[in-house]
Amino acid sequence: MKNDEHIPAMVGRLRKFHEAEGDERLTNPALRWIEDPLKPRTVDGNLRLNRILVLLIALALLGGATFLLFSLVRYDLFE
Repeated sequence: MKNDEHIPAMVGRLRKFHEAEGDERLTNPALRWIEDPLKPRTVDGNLRLNRILVLLIALALLGGATFLLFSLVRYDLFE
């Protein structure tokens, strides 16, 4: 393997980058993930949720409720 002089410089820049990003909390990326990409904040500075994410959550809840309704309810009630 060749002795490349660029590798130590690259490793140093990568370590410096990770040290600078180490203070970031876990909530910041999570908030960026759920906020609306077109209009992330309201005029007051409040968070706007991603509409597609809200729709997918609502569909999952509706699907789960439908599954539970038809799997747990006794069939003789419908006869």
